[in-house]
Amino acid sequence: MGGLVRELTELGVICRLGDIKRDVVPERRSYFERWLSNRDGFIRLIATNIDYIGIEEVMRMGAFFDVHCLIENQFVNENDDNSYTLFQASPFFTLRNGILETLGWSGGVLADILSKDRILNEFIRKSIMEEQTRRVSVRVANFACIIQTRIWEYHELTSIFNILDRIALNIKKLTGQIHLGESI
Repeated sequence: MGGLVRELTELGVICRLGDIKRDVVPERRSYFERWLSNRDGFIRLIATNIDYIGIEEVMRMGAFFDVHCLIENQFVNENDDNSYTLFQASPFFTLRNGILETLGWSGGVLADILSKDRILNEFIRKSIMEEQTRRVSVRVANFACIIQTRIWEYHELTSIFNILDRIALNIKKLTGQIHLGESI
């Protein structure tokens, strides 16, 4: 994780190793532990559209890492159908001879927004042959939207950070345009 923090810092991202007791409010710790309390810990990002990055090592025919980029929001709930309707998104594409022919997103309202984001589509077009790009998806959890992907090496995450951050930007724009709930 220290190497990943260094690589992200070299990209200009302000971040540090996270501490669940210091960085996550007590009311959300039990919800975020699943995503952030893995063996290697997590990264707390500052001044980006992503709040936390948790990485979980998975062993299936070799080691790989599931990456969970959390965008915190107090009104998102995984048991609310409206959250799914708004935020679920997965890319679909066709390739011909290694060249991207079509690209779109399926899912909810966010998927429509991502399909129309020219900057995001250009980032994806440039890196579509990388597995971590093809595996990007957005899902809903309690108090967060999660951008997920899979990597084999930590440096693969920095190679697509612009894609992840751009998706997070669109999530934040969408949450700013709608009324999700009331503060309790």
